[in-house]
Amino acid sequence: MTEKLDRRKARTRQLLYDALMTLLQEKNADAITVTDVADRADVNRGTFYLHYRDVGHMLQQLKDDVFTRVRGCVEKLDITEAIRYIDKEEPYPVSIAIFEEIARHGEFLRIMLGQQGDLSFARQLRELFATRIQAKLGTLSPEDRAVPLDYLVSYIASANFGIVTHWLDTGRQLAPRQMAKMMVNLMSYGPLVSSGIRKKPELVE
Repeated sequence: MTEKLDRRKARTRQLLYDALMTLLQEKNADAITVTDVADRADVNRGTFYLHYRDVGHMLQQLKDDVFTRVRGCVEKLDITEAIRYIDKEEPYPVSIAIFEEIARHGEFLRIMLGQQGDLSFARQLRELFATRIQAKLGTLSPEDRAVPLDYLVSYIASANFGIVTHWLDTGRQLAPRQMAKMMVNLMSYGPLVSSGIRKKPELVE
């Protein structure tokens, strides 16, 4: 009986989620009511209230869950380990895992990071990348850096976040492994070589 109830609860939550995603493509979150979600999901308002207090509470729970899952992958990033894959020009497995996790929540993230989305949530995700990058790059001595640490972190975090949002906006046409491979090339050669403006440096034997 418990398993049956759990399945029914999961199905109802999915219906509410699908309804909310559809509505978010039509209007701002602030304009969406419980009635809107319930009607679109074809359930009554009482059923909605069994799961959430209101639309804002539902959205926050979704954002918290997605952020926690993405953070769990991002926190595994290790610059030293990544460099080994960059040197071999192979996709970094942790980067693949990050893109796979983002893909699992692709439609939600596309909407939340878009014009109808939540600017504070976008900033929270970007700060997640920046904090992890700074924690790792901060171990390097200042003389090893060509630019100040805060500018370096801002550049890398913005570039990574920009690639993620573009991937989402264009329908995630490239596989997570392809995206991770692209990140390796950009990290290894930078935008000038990656774009073809400058030639790829010859490897020294």
